[in-house]
Order: sequence, then structure tokens, then C-alpha cells
Amino acid sequence: MPESDLGAAGRWPVLGARTTTLLLQALLWLVLAGFYVAWNRRPNFHFDGPIWPLVGLQMGYAVLLFNALVYLIIPRWLLRGHYGRALLGGVALLYAFQFWMYAGTRLAEAYAPISPGLRRTLHGFYVEGFRAALLSPGQQLNVFFGLLAICLFPVLISFLAYALVVDRRRLQLERNHLRLELGYLKSQINPQFLFHTLGSLHQLTRTRDARAPDMVLHLADLMRYTLYETDTERVLLSRELEFLADYLALERLRRPATVRITHETTGLPGPQQLAPLLLHPLLERLCAGLDAAPPGTAVTLHSTVAVQPAAVTFTLTRTSAAALPLTYRPDAAVQAALRRLALLYPGRHTVALTEDAHRVHLRLHLQLPPDAPASR
Repeated sequence: MPESDLGAAGRWPVLGARTTTLLLQALLWLVLAGFYVAWNRRPNFHFDGPIWPLVGLQMGYAVLLFNALVYLIIPRWLLRGHYGRALLGGVALLYAFQFWMYAGTRLAEAYAPISPGLRRTLHGFYVEGFRAALLSPGQQLNVFFGLLAICLFPVLISFLAYALVVDRRRLQLERNHLRLELGYLKSQINPQFLFHTLGSLHQLTRTRDARAPDMVLHLADLMRYTLYETDTERVLLSRELEFLADYLALERLRRPATVRITHETTGLPGPQQLAPLLLHPLLERLCAGLDAAPPGTAVTLHSTVAVQPAAVTFTLTRTSAAALPLTYRPDAAVQAALRRLALLYPGRHTVALTEDAHRVHLRLHLQLPPDAPASR
């Protein structure tokens, strides 16, 4: 059997969201059924004979209560500030409980093989004085406390389940947001940069400059990486560093001689992984700021990457003889990159950024998870 087949056979199948929800609800109802069986067999509330009619009535209403709270009253009314609707929904559930138990008791008395003790209990609680209780606020308060005794557990489960649903949706929204930001970052590799690079390439080819083939190769590798290799959650750190080296090589080729660009990497990247295009916006926007420098201005841009087995430190420094606008820190792409870091590496990164008219300095220390090597 091929290795890929063996790997597929050894993994659990990935369940869809709907299937997962149904399985979790089934597990919830099994737990709830066990709770009601134990509740109705407690020493001070024990009946001879079958108790499944009572358990069925309580389970049926618990299902109604759970779905009304989780899918209607909490998300659509309570959390959206429709407190009047939420209150009316709660009152409707209170009356629904009384009608449900009244109708169920009548059916159980007529058709179910229940013991005399259970029959007396059901009749006394849910049939006698039914009509009078519907119009009595005092009786409704007693019904409410009786409902809490029976349904407090499913109510708590409802709120916990809704909290899990909200957290799951929040995580999905964060993933979608990160995918959108990654798409944005890809689009920022960068139309303006691409136009400048193609213009520089055109100039080099017209003058038969020997650097033109190198520019073509660097540009091709850069575009191949952004278009075909960044559709995964993680990429090899070594491949990301190659991308940065290609980018800096292009910048070095198209910038005037007064702009000095250097790059240094210490340590050997191995199986370390990180999110794709995580570092590039920080570097690209620093280079973009060079366009505001007056012609002939001496500018130095130095980047260092220190690779460790479980961390990487990325340092950028740009110094200029002339004063440059303070546009780096508030730049939208820089802020988007910092947001990605906060979402993807919470508590596992530090950023130190200083900017003045002559110098920008950024230091990013990132702790990397011990992932297996990514496929290239």
C-alpha cells in the first residue's frame, strides 16, 4: 500500500460542522437522560414501576428549552439588546412547560403503564388547578421555581453550549480574517514594487546591463513563492528567508548607489516553520519609505535574522542622512502584520519599534512551535 494510503488510513476522518453538531447534541441528550433517570430515582422521590413516561416528558421539554435558548432567545434577542423579546420568550417557555406537562400527564394517565404513586404525583403537580394557575402570578412563580428544579441542569448546559458555539464561530472568523489578510498581503507584493521592478528591468535590458538576468531570476522566484507556495498555514522558515533574500536582491539592484542594503543570517534553519509572508510586510514598507528620500541621499538599510532551534529574531534598521517622513509605524501593512502576529503567536512574540526622522529600528523575536517539516 502506498505511504499516502497508510497515512490516510491511520487518521480519523474529518467530520463536517453539521455532523459534529449533531453528534455533540446526541451526546448531550444521553448525558441528560442519565441525569433525569438518576434524579427521578433519588431516595426521597422513588416510584415503583417504570419511570420512562416522566423522564420522556422532562427530556422532551429540555430539548425544547435548549434549542429555544441556544438558537433563538440568547443569540437573536438577548445578546442583540432585544430584552423585551427575550423576556417574552422566557414567559412563553414557562407557559410552554405547563402545557407540555399537562398534555403529557393526560396521555400518560390514559395510555402509559405508570404506578399509582407516579400517577398521583403527575396529576397533583401538572393537572390539578392547571387552569387557575395560568392566570395567577403567585402560582406562576411557584411553577417557575419548580421548573428550575427540573431544568436548571439543561439551562446551564445551554449556556455552556452557546459559549462553545460562540467561541467556535469566533475562531472561524479569525481564520477567515487571517486568510483575507494573507490575500491582502499577497496583493501588496506589491503592484507599485512590481511596476518599479519592471521599469528597472526595462532600463537594464535597454542598456544591456549584466544585472538584468539576475533581476529576472529573483523576480521569478519571488512571484512563484507568493503565487504557489503560500496557500498553507505554515511554510518552512528556510523558504521564507530565501524569499526575503530574493526581495532584498531586487531592491539592491533597482536602488541607486547611494542606498546601501545589507542582509545577514546567523544560524542554520532546519525544520522550523512559521506563517507565510509574516516578515515581508515589515521589510517591504521599510524599503518603500526610501522613495521619499531626496535624490543622492545616503541611506543604509540593514537586516539581520538570527535563527535558533525554537525561535527566530528579525532585526531591521534604516538610517538616512536626510529627514524622512514618519510613515512606517502607522502604515496599514505594518499594522496588519502586527495584528497577524498577535493572532497567530499570542504570548510568543515581542516587537520593539522605534522611529524618528533619521532612523527606524524594529526588532521582532518570535518563538516557533515544534512543528514537523512542511512540504515544499
